[in-house]
Amino acid sequence: MSKVAIIKGWVAHNRQVLTSRTHTHYQMVIWRFADFAPDNLRNLTVEHIERYLDSILKNYTRRCANAHLTAIKSFCRWASENQGLDNPAMKIKMLKEDPPKRRILSEEEYEKILNVCQGDEANIIKFLANTGLRASELQSLKLNNISYSGRSLQISGKGRKARVVPLNLTAQSCITKNDKPDINFLKSYEHRNALFALCKRLSRKAGVPVAGPHSYRRFFATQLMKNDVPIYKISKCLGHSEVRTTEIYLSCSIEDLEGTTDVLD
Repeated sequence: MSKVAIIKGWVAHNRQVLTSRTHTHYQMVIWRFADFAPDNLRNLTVEHIERYLDSILKNYTRRCANAHLTAIKSFCRWASENQGLDNPAMKIKMLKEDPPKRRILSEEEYEKILNVCQGDEANIIKFLANTGLRASELQSLKLNNISYSGRSLQISGKGRKARVVPLNLTAQSCITKNDKPDINFLKSYEHRNALFALCKRLSRKAGVPVAGPHSYRRFFATQLMKNDVPIYKISKCLGHSEVRTTEIYLSCSIEDLEGTTDVLD
């Protein structure tokens, strides 16, 4: 079978098992990688993959290169299982990544951003900060995700993992109009870049460092921690498989640590 035919088979398989966003990313990677791979994939070697990764590292981070390598490993594993090809990607280890720079939004900055919001912009920001939803989860939100009582959301998140997100009174008010669920205000932000553009514009208008949609997810987790919510419950709200993933989201300032050792007096 030709290289193109094998790749098309893998892409078609992924369309059935991956989320739309992951499928789009994997498809982009594999067609880009195809230019580095031999016409006969039976001759694919570690060197072909490494040359491709080197091309990515010239302009992007190791984290980005690992995202591409993950897609290539998926392809090679599928080709090995379904086409009887060798799997050279299994010999390549993921690159050690530099710690990501995380934007920690303070309570003061959050209030400043809310103060410059107009119309439904405040509902967007408040809902993100009070639910911890990912940008993609907010943009794909439908009325049927809202429970009958209006006090929780049924979400299919990253990796298609289902979870329940409780809604406090602030979050409930954001999606309620005339005592009925209403999320029409989200239509203007269905495109991924639209939500990022909104957050960027509001940050600059408020005179604070740029805080993207994910900053409000971390803000949500941090505020729950400051109010003594157990990390296990925070993890469930965020949809994390492991508590240690949740720990990444939590900030702990010098002020938070003050008085910690008083219990030993």
